[in-house]
Amino acid sequence: MNEELEEPPRQSDGKDEMNLAEFPLSAIADRLDPEQKTMVFEDRVWDRNRGEMVPRQLLITAADAYGLPTARDDEVILGLVQLSRLQGFSSRTVTFTRYQLIQLLGWRPEGKSYERIEKSLNRWMGVTLYYQNAWWDRKNECWVDEKFHLLDNVTLVDRERRAAQRAGQTELFQSTFSWNEVVFRSFSAGNLKSLDFDFYKRLDSPVAKRLYRFLDKRFFHRTLWEFHLQELCWAHVGLARSYDTANLKRKLRPAIAELESKGFLTPLTDEVRFRRVSCGEWRVAFERSRPHSADKRTTDVAANENLRQALVQRGVTPSTSSDLVREFPSEKIEQQLEVLDWLVARKDPRVERNPPGYLVSAIRGEYVAPREFKSRQQVADAAARAKAAEDRRQAQLEKERQREEGRLAARRDAASSFWASLSDEERSHLEHEALASAGLFEQRLLREGGSLAEATRQKILEDFALRSLEATAWD
Repeated sequence: MNEELEEPPRQSDGKDEMNLAEFPLSAIADRLDPEQKTMVFEDRVWDRNRGEMVPRQLLITAADAYGLPTARDDEVILGLVQLSRLQGFSSRTVTFTRYQLIQLLGWRPEGKSYERIEKSLNRWMGVTLYYQNAWWDRKNECWVDEKFHLLDNVTLVDRERRAAQRAGQTELFQSTFSWNEVVFRSFSAGNLKSLDFDFYKRLDSPVAKRLYRFLDKRFFHRTLWEFHLQELCWAHVGLARSYDTANLKRKLRPAIAELESKGFLTPLTDEVRFRRVSCGEWRVAFERSRPHSADKRTTDVAANENLRQALVQRGVTPSTSSDLVREFPSEKIEQQLEVLDWLVARKDPRVERNPPGYLVSAIRGEYVAPREFKSRQQVADAAARAKAAEDRRQAQLEKERQREEGRLAARRDAASSFWASLSDEERSHLEHEALASAGLFEQRLLREGGSLAEATRQKILEDFALRSLEATAWD
């Protein structure tokens, strides 16, 4: 059978090795400085066995001839994990064809893809990983040091694709690769997690792919996580340590938007997503969204059509509108639509000449909304926060009012009990004493009579009773 006619296998039930999902194995870019031969990723984690925070580090070194692995090379390794899964993780040595791997990765079956596979495997053979207290030993339940190559050896059968097509016997022309013993031991110990590999392949951004693998591992435990922004970006996504907070957030936002638009993350506002803890310290929050249903997909189609119509109504051509809706997250398009309407209403010079052109450029680029612009969501969030604050204030006032009423009722009850405990003669004597000891202002109010005089009299007697009770308590 001709290989090009075969349907690629579904990989929604793929697998990921837990250690390989924790730290990046490659740079986030597809091209690196050829002079760079090492990468370091490090963080601190709670070690339940030691009962303390411990540092972890992964040092990656590369051979001079092939250099450090790139984002594409990381995909190849994950593809090899899927090949092992298809063979039940039964052996360190896995048979395969380059065509099979290309098909599994979703690449085009062309010469460049074959060359890329070979170059990637050559590169991985020259890469050494030094895990310092950062490789989880599933069998012994502890962090350990490990130093190894991911692959021990690779055998590529020359012209395998052409030979297989001629003979019609693909199995006779298969290549092999062998995992390092450390990696295969982790496979055998079950240090694996489920991975929707089809979803992974649909992601466009290398940052989104890296973030997806890391968060998918964490979401097994709970659906809401918050991380130190710099540690997440530097140690687990692989962004450059030269990036400051603003640049880290700028790099994360498109990847987060992609994961939101494709149903993996729950959309959050910037104020909720990024939280400033102290000067120079930020935290970033992620919440896993619920799985999409058929109804949700139908809703998405309708929402996309509404977006396309909104773009057309603002002067964007129908074909360009369709391209934008297909290529970019709906949240980004909606925000830029709001920004455009806001700028047009203010007769801003940036949009006076060509509003549709500005809108397309804003969506395709990384235009930052004007500082004074507030989206409908931001306005709604601010109103919700203000209402919540007012509700809390009113609740506190009501709580204080009830507390004061309780205090006054307790005073009245105590005073009533005091006077009720006296004989008529004692009560008459002490009432006279209490009223005689009143101040000049109170004496004047008593002489004037009326309801105010009665209230003053009750207050004088109540205070006298409470003072008498306090004096008795100290005797």
